[in-house]
Amino acid sequence: MTEERVATTYYETLGVPERATHDEIEDAYHELARTLHPDVTGNDPELTARYMLINEAWQVLSKSDTRENYDESIGLEKPTAEAQAKQRIVRKKPDIAPTDMRLLDIKLNRALKAARKLCDSGSFWQATRLLEGFLKTHEDSVPLRRTLAVAAAGRHRFHEAVHHQKVVCKVEYYHADNYAVLGNIYMRAGQMDLAEQSLHEALTWDEHHEGAARDLVRISKLKAASQPIIKRLMGKLVSMAGRKG
Repeated sequence: MTEERVATTYYETLGVPERATHDEIEDAYHELARTLHPDVTGNDPELTARYMLINEAWQVLSKSDTRENYDESIGLEKPTAEAQAKQRIVRKKPDIAPTDMRLLDIKLNRALKAARKLCDSGSFWQATRLLEGFLKTHEDSVPLRRTLAVAAAGRHRFHEAVHHQKVVCKVEYYHADNYAVLGNIYMRAGQMDLAEQSLHEALTWDEHHEGAARDLVRISKLKAASQPIIKRLMGKLVSMAGRKG
């Protein structure tokens, strides 16, 4: 059995050609991140190391300036203007005329402002009904998903809130705040193990994230407070066993 060849460049790490488009790099990153995420691999040390490496590769190759500097550092020739143009591929948009899409964007922004006010006043159901229709045309909109997550959590529909916040994490996977919010939703749902995983993910992106660190301390205290009776009983049993011995 031959040994797996070790990747020597960030392009090989992501499994894309050196002249890959931004979209090709992004797609490769998402696919690898989904399969190598510690939640999926069970925190296997070797696979977690690969996960960290693909994140490192994405951070460099996802931005034109850092990618250009990296290409120069590994001896790649600067692409021609034509090649650079080919690297920029715009993803297919919904089958809606540009003017109609702009009008929809304006309507969504207005609806978001109204929905946030409704959430602030505790009218979570109204906020949800106001925004749900926009998912057909703006399914990857971060502001829309964030507000829907707040509304769902306000209605104690935590499974729904998690679904919306996970979309936010997928689209803006590089923001620690998104994972911290997801962890907080899990906490409110009483799913402490999942909350810890999300909060640790937040700290992976920002080791100084105060919210994530604070919630991890809260979880630790909650777990400790939920077991005092068991601990006392175990202590008594150990004590009794000692006297009998």
